[in-house]
Amino acid sequence: MFGLFLATLGWVGINPMPFVAHLIGTTEPALKLLVSIVMAYPLAIFYHKYVRIHQQYRNLYFIATGMDIAYYNFGATMYHNAIPGIVIYLSTMFLGPGKLNAIVSFVFNMTYLLVGYVVTESEDYDITWTMPHCVLTLKLIALSYDLWDGQLLVRGKQLSENNKITALVEAPTFLELMGFLYFPASFLVGPIFSFRRYKDYISDKFPLQSETKVYQAEGFCRLIQGILYLIAFQVGVGFFNMKYMLSDEFSEDSIFYRHIYCGLWAHFALYKYVSCWLLTEASCIRFGLSYNGLATDDDGKKITKWNACNNIKLMQFESATKFQHYIESFNCNTNYFAAEYVYKRLKFLGNRHLSQFCTLLFLALWHGIRSGYYVTFFNEFIIIYMEKELETIIKKTELYKKWRSHGIVKVLLFIFLKTYAIVFMGWSLVPFDVKVYSKWWQVYTSLYFSGFLLFLPWPLLYKPIILQLVKRNNKKTE
Repeated sequence: MFGLFLATLGWVGINPMPFVAHLIGTTEPALKLLVSIVMAYPLAIFYHKYVRIHQQYRNLYFIATGMDIAYYNFGATMYHNAIPGIVIYLSTMFLGPGKLNAIVSFVFNMTYLLVGYVVTESEDYDITWTMPHCVLTLKLIALSYDLWDGQLLVRGKQLSENNKITALVEAPTFLELMGFLYFPASFLVGPIFSFRRYKDYISDKFPLQSETKVYQAEGFCRLIQGILYLIAFQVGVGFFNMKYMLSDEFSEDSIFYRHIYCGLWAHFALYKYVSCWLLTEASCIRFGLSYNGLATDDDGKKITKWNACNNIKLMQFESATKFQHYIESFNCNTNYFAAEYVYKRLKFLGNRHLSQFCTLLFLALWHGIRSGYYVTFFNEFIIIYMEKELETIIKKTELYKKWRSHGIVKVLLFIFLKTYAIVFMGWSLVPFDVKVYSKWWQVYTSLYFSGFLLFLPWPLLYKPIILQLVKRNNKKTE
């Protein structure tokens, strides 16, 4: 119970956290969050050594350790995180695991989260009970939909392959539900995983005994990666920070420098999330929760995969040359939730772009009520819209077909696209980070609203011009 121990040190006046936080240049809540994330790893070691052999205590261990983390970070307000779990347990009991229960769960959890934002959110980066509540909200909404899918499956209805994997024909017991919610490796910042996975895990359906060395090595590797990215984040924000972009000095620099600076700031700012996800994934792997079936290595040998709780694809993220690469590689579990539980279930709208817009609106709501979140996800919508259409047009040109395999052209194109991706990822992320209108408008003014000038006019201005140019060029090469 490290959380209770550290809290006790604070009560008697010998809490080291304020001093350490000042020493490394961060806030005490942020340091407490980091310590809690890292502590999940030794909790996993303790679990395998002393708890896993007693099946009846597994859920209790996860509940106790998760609540300990909650109390250490949020104190008495930790009760907020328990209420939605109790509500879905009671609603499933009285309403049944069907459509009505899924609707009630969706409305209640999103409403509770949004009210929490109204009460707690400020202009700064807040670490309050709403942080884990983001994760719990998605887990509980997914759980209610999985229970509904289970009822459809029992009645012989057709489900997608993904829905079949997560569908539940039996509702969880109260202990199982609370263990699922408070699982210490994912309680604070994710990753999100299905109850079906948790149930299989505590029911010994994963090869933990035979593959101990494999997942221990995988978990340790992720732990080291997480620490390295944490160091890179601390170093990066020392050179590139939002405080400078909000200063008068920033607007006096050249427009090219401002865009490059903003892009590099965003890249290092994202390392904050990358490091947290790597550290939580390390703990999930070390617990044994991340089992993902078998794969074949280069020698044709069957090996176990331990990447089911992966929330960041590092190579794709670092080599991204378009926004679709960022979406596919960053916050993978949340994107999977958005695709499976929001986007695909909006098929009745009959319009792919409308479904995508509603999905992004949901994600903005899920993040908070500040205008910056909505601007960032609007940016994502217009950028992805332009990129997909432009890429389709370019790939049909004779010029592209002629030069796409040329070595020098490929290198130059990569440099150009990588610069574009970094610069406009930075431009897109500014509102998300500063949140409030006055701040993101100030930065956008210093950048001359370049992203809006590039992406917004696409369908009415740039697209017709490019189509005409491509048509003429193709005629010349015929």
